[in-house]
Amino acid sequence: MTTSVTDRATGFEAELRNAFTADGLVLDADLDARQNRCARGQIGALMGEIPPGAYIALLMRFPALTLAGLVGHAALRTDPKDDYWPDFWDAIGRDRDPAFETVVGQLIGDLLRECGLRDVPSLRESSVVPLLKLHAGPTVPTVDALVGVIEDHVAAGHEPTGVAVLERLTEQGFEHRRRALPADYRVLLQHAPEVAVGLLNRLCELLLATVVHPDTWTPDAITPGTADLPRAMLESVLDRVRRTPFLNDDAAARDLCRHRAPDLRFDAIDGEVRIVVPARDDAAVWRVWTGDAPEELAVPAGEAIALPIGVAVRESVLIRLDTGVRRSVPLFDPADPIIVFADDGRRISRFESLPAGEVLVLMPRDADLVSGTRRKIAVTDTVPAPWEGWELRTVDLAGHTELTLKRDGRAGRTRRILPVESPAYALPEPIAGVTTADGDPVYGERPLVDLPAHDGDDTKEWRVRVRRAGDLDWLIDYPWAAADYVTSADPFDGLEEPLVGRFEIAAGDSYGLDRRLTVVLAEGLEVTHDPVVRLPQADGLAESVSELVAETGLKIDEGELAFGPGDTERVATVHAGDDDLPLLIRPPHAEIRFEHPGHPSAWQTSLPTIGVDDAGAGRLTVRVPGAVDVSFALLDGDGDIVREWAADSRAGTEFTLAARSVVDAAKRLLRGSLVALIEDEHGDSEEAEVARVARSASTSQAPVADSAAGADALTAEWLRLDTVQAAEVAAPAPDAAPIEAVGAPADELLTADPTASLIALGDSPVAPSRIPALLIRSGLAERVFTAPEPYDGAHPNPYVSCLLATSAIVDPASPQRDELQSYLATRGGDDLLRVIATGRMEDPRTGVFDRNVLAVDAMARAQVESLFERFRIVPGPLVDLDMRTAATIEAFHRRAEWMTDPVSLEAPRYVNKTLRDVRRASPELYDLIAARNEALDGVDTISNPWMLLSMQSLAFAAIGRLQAYGRLKQPVLTDEGRAMWATLADYCPAMVAADLLIANAVAVRSDALDRVRAKK
Repeated sequence: MTTSVTDRATGFEAELRNAFTADGLVLDADLDARQNRCARGQIGALMGEIPPGAYIALLMRFPALTLAGLVGHAALRTDPKDDYWPDFWDAIGRDRDPAFETVVGQLIGDLLRECGLRDVPSLRESSVVPLLKLHAGPTVPTVDALVGVIEDHVAAGHEPTGVAVLERLTEQGFEHRRRALPADYRVLLQHAPEVAVGLLNRLCELLLATVVHPDTWTPDAITPGTADLPRAMLESVLDRVRRTPFLNDDAAARDLCRHRAPDLRFDAIDGEVRIVVPARDDAAVWRVWTGDAPEELAVPAGEAIALPIGVAVRESVLIRLDTGVRRSVPLFDPADPIIVFADDGRRISRFESLPAGEVLVLMPRDADLVSGTRRKIAVTDTVPAPWEGWELRTVDLAGHTELTLKRDGRAGRTRRILPVESPAYALPEPIAGVTTADGDPVYGERPLVDLPAHDGDDTKEWRVRVRRAGDLDWLIDYPWAAADYVTSADPFDGLEEPLVGRFEIAAGDSYGLDRRLTVVLAEGLEVTHDPVVRLPQADGLAESVSELVAETGLKIDEGELAFGPGDTERVATVHAGDDDLPLLIRPPHAEIRFEHPGHPSAWQTSLPTIGVDDAGAGRLTVRVPGAVDVSFALLDGDGDIVREWAADSRAGTEFTLAARSVVDAAKRLLRGSLVALIEDEHGDSEEAEVARVARSASTSQAPVADSAAGADALTAEWLRLDTVQAAEVAAPAPDAAPIEAVGAPADELLTADPTASLIALGDSPVAPSRIPALLIRSGLAERVFTAPEPYDGAHPNPYVSCLLATSAIVDPASPQRDELQSYLATRGGDDLLRVIATGRMEDPRTGVFDRNVLAVDAMARAQVESLFERFRIVPGPLVDLDMRTAATIEAFHRRAEWMTDPVSLEAPRYVNKTLRDVRRASPELYDLIAARNEALDGVDTISNPWMLLSMQSLAFAAIGRLQAYGRLKQPVLTDEGRAMWATLADYCPAMVAADLLIANAVAVRSDALDRVRAKK
């Protein structure tokens, strides 16, 4: 018996409707090329069975089939330049009929609604083709282009994940990068972002698996089920991989794929934001920038290292010193200062939809969270953040569809929130003090998948799957029927306990709603530490014992681990059947860091020594897991209290005290100790010694070259000069010293190769606040910098990089002009870019000392801080208005100290003598200085001479940079003038740093214009 065309179409219609998902795309039906051709062909066959022109009836009877055929044709096209409709009519073997095309255009919205699919009216205003392409998903050319984008991304050393690709290519201010994404994919990302992100993530994971597991993830073994990609898209990828394996000619990039990239984590126990450097088979030394001075981390083979980030910073950069491998971990955008953390502590990308429940948000305390409705977002908990001026808020997103941070009247990017009917993962508490070698938390219980209640008469099924991370095949692939209440499902249902290892869990019903979670399980394992937190003592940390027990059949190699004073971690292995899992047991413990100018410092567990005779500008920081408050006390040799202090500053569980305070209080002591009084969240307190106090301290007397292990000559010289500078700053200012006595001759070693010296300074463990004065004292501020070729603003220190990028961007032949321009705009600021282009600022009278600053002269410091707090909470581009204002307030707070220094009397005279030279050499710089003078109209600078600081700072910078480019008739900046400028930088480092960038931009621009004129 022959089945009629209509009968076959009716059966296909029913199948398609069942395959479509609510508000999804036709893509979710996962039709292969044969099915697409079949659907398209059936449209042609049906046209032969209906009266001519009876297209409305055809479309309304077979809406799913019509959509599948039209979208299938869009998916089958290999040349995007071909016209859609002529190709369609040729493919179905019929003469073109504009009437059908018109009816499709009129009814496409109705067809989509009938099938419950997504409609985007803006994509069908003039033609339905863009909307059909959206539903088709990535075509063969688009997939090929995406593989190339991912390949370039990974080859450049970036994290090989879909969200990392998107974050870099769509970074605000770097719009030129978006062109790398295929046009069709950009449309998908705009109108179906959850689908676009999911597909790109799966594509990256597949390509990565072919490198990491080449023996199992072969093109012949991969199926749509294992790769979780649409069939048509998967075939395109596999064809590409068969022709040319992923990263085939880049051994270094393939090696990077085999190792985890550093990532950002929030540790709820310690209350810290951390950069986790995963373990590798070989030992490595990384230099890490986290907003403060860079640190060098020695990472032993097979171990991970976590480095706390104590200040707000937009990104952390890590460079492996032996190979030059560079990793960048983004934290936030200054225009959108918010970080959202998942239950397991990982950062949730802005491209990932947020759960419709509670999430942890790190944000400035003066910002608000808003949604797309009038309903307020509920804040269920608020605690201090590890960054000054920030808060950690637990917010409930249930009932909302969007989340946007709004600060100072400006809205950030909108983040999507998952629909209410979405699976959610319920994680147990991780085992305290236990991680994998890569730093991942370990769980002793299985996580659950909460399947939402379904409101409707139809049957709703969720697909829940589990496999071992890296495996092809799923251990569990099971449909769960939704009920009219929330169902807590065990995704491992059917697998016997104990489960040991890393598992990947997937729950969802479509490509757009595909929730993934990777967890490490040691089911049944419980670990207790005694004491709960190890505190310092004379010979190291307090001894402790960690006990490992399991109620399940889990096998433990060693159930009791003893930790001596010098031990911080041990490795224990647990077993279940043939599965082994090495664990890093690291009982929570306190650490100490004693920072001293000119001497690299690291976290340590041994007690440092503070010298009573040491007048240096050191500071001691203690980090205590779980501490909510730490105060300090100086005890004499008999244990009696000499003086007590509250911490000078706090960042998370880090508490800092200036060593100068201890030194001043210990002048009459032969010996003593500094102790910390530690209070935990339960209100309990404990005392621990954190430093010895003695008549001399080896820390301040150690040779600089020895303390800079492995440092080259330039770094060692910078550290030596930093020590000298710190000693000069710490010494009391002479009452009437002649200015000649404080001369600062240029350092020949540091000025011989200015660019190399500048990069060495940026790489050195010198605090950023001391860099401006060091640049000036060394004479480097009067030298020309030549950017390495090619240069795209790559140095991790944005200040150093802006100086180099300014020199590079004025070269018209630079191949990286777009990247340089974006870098300077986002890291330097629009005003810096404007100065480079025109020699002018938008309004040079803003962000400087003016009548408004004088108005707060009589206010208390705390009151001034509250008025201007918002300017310094979020670090923005170096020369933008907020940062200039923050620098001015910093200088305002030092005004009294500046006025007691004899240099404050000489500096105005010196500057006034040089202004004529500046005016003759650079009218642009003179105008910028004059504008700052105009901002003081009506201000009594005789009674308040400190109000001239902004003008003097830019004048010194102008002299230095004009002298560097030989634009002065004769050298103006003498050793005495250099000393005055450096002293000003000691008091007002942020102001001097910004002005040096501005003056440098004008001087570089003038020099470039002269060279262009000379060529003509």
